[in-house]
Amino acid sequence: MDQQVVPAFEPHAVPANHRTRSISLRLSQNYLWWLLGTALALLAYRIGLMLVLPLADTTEARYGEIARLTVSNGFWLMPHIDPHTPFFAKPPLSTWLSAVSMMLFGVNEFAARLPALLASLAALWLAWAFAAELQIRQRWLVAPVLASSPLFFLCAGAVMTDAVQLMLISAALYFAWRALKATADRQAGRRWRLAFWSMVGLGALCKGLATWALIGLPLLAYVLIERRPLQIFKDIFDWAGVVIAFGIFMPWYIAAEYYNPGFINYFIVGEHFSRFLVPGWKGDRYGIAQRQPLGAIWVFWVIGILPWIGIFATEMFRIFFKHRKELQPVERFLWCATLAPLLFFTFSSNIIWTYGLTAALPFAVLAARWLDNAPKPTLRRTSIAVLAITLLSIICGPVIISNASNNSDRDLIAAYHHASKHSGTELLYRTPPAYSSIYYTKGTLEYPPDPTRPHDAHKTYVVIDRKDVQMQSINPSRILFTGKFRALIAPE
Repeated sequence: MDQQVVPAFEPHAVPANHRTRSISLRLSQNYLWWLLGTALALLAYRIGLMLVLPLADTTEARYGEIARLTVSNGFWLMPHIDPHTPFFAKPPLSTWLSAVSMMLFGVNEFAARLPALLASLAALWLAWAFAAELQIRQRWLVAPVLASSPLFFLCAGAVMTDAVQLMLISAALYFAWRALKATADRQAGRRWRLAFWSMVGLGALCKGLATWALIGLPLLAYVLIERRPLQIFKDIFDWAGVVIAFGIFMPWYIAAEYYNPGFINYFIVGEHFSRFLVPGWKGDRYGIAQRQPLGAIWVFWVIGILPWIGIFATEMFRIFFKHRKELQPVERFLWCATLAPLLFFTFSSNIIWTYGLTAALPFAVLAARWLDNAPKPTLRRTSIAVLAITLLSIICGPVIISNASNNSDRDLIAAYHHASKHSGTELLYRTPPAYSSIYYTKGTLEYPPDPTRPHDAHKTYVVIDRKDVQMQSINPSRILFTGKFRALIAPE
């Protein structure tokens, strides 16, 4: 047997190419540690913002107030936007989660936001699971990709329905993929199908038909690409699963319509069709329809994945010049999950910036695969860029807090509570209150002023529009707080 001979003059020599590879490996690992550290720093930063930011108007304060009313008034069947007005715009799943969190941890900002953070972490686990299907060696790379994407970061800890919807859609697509893979194992395939249909049922309690569309469109796109519609349908459809799905959502829909006639018409027709097909839809009872130029979803998408937009463009360019069979089936599936919602919303004008969120998770898996195979110079540049963006966002924390405070009445209400130390005082709004006004006063403010009810001028604190302060020539000593939109005036 041949033996390797080591030169006598260099008994412990290590070949230069081995040393180079060793140094390169250590550098590569260092940059990967940077990415992991960035993800952990962003998680801590997000939790910190959840603790200190007020519920800002309109979205967060509105959903926070709906959850608070659910706890205080027992509106568990149909959430209410105020004690007399049922909220027909969304099913109650996200509200239920925030309300339960408030019951456990108190009525505060962190409790209201906690379900969104937990749902986002669950979605992150699903991205990890998809990364395993794509055979990514370092599956944790999905974490820094998602955490540093503004779209995911902002939704992961905000009182909105989007994070819960992301979790449900991602779970449904993952279970569907596993069902498609398990054709050789009938029992495993059945379990994955039932899990898929369970997510379909829960999706109806999240955003209704919109959630179903965002589950079905990627599957439809995958069917068209694979050209095996009957086989794919057979692998996913299950009568028992359909029964489970209907059993999850139908009892609530029946009860909601029975006790609140008109709910089905407003929610199904208005929120699912008129909102997207009628420009500047006037039927929105709870806000203003967001009219955007057609194709605006792509602007939101570019901003939403800003650190990774180069990877998105590069990978898109790559797949367009590859034959379908050159891509792994799971890669084709992930691209369908990424592009289908973006293409769907391309032709809608009534959209908001969160509508691309469900595309962020499958894209993060594809970006993680790219990072896993990236050459060391590219990995170094990427790590430095992501770290720089993270540090910049943390440095801008005071600006973020200031902007959120300007869009909330929390500080104004705090000034009122600080000043009104004696019992018998009341808070009167002479300008329309925001949702945050109602949330932070727990609904105790008075608006509109009741002309038949006498008010003690010595015990009544008044909130007026900021621009009216100078017009009414109010003594500066009575101005206790001036915010971006409203001012608090002390009693005479």
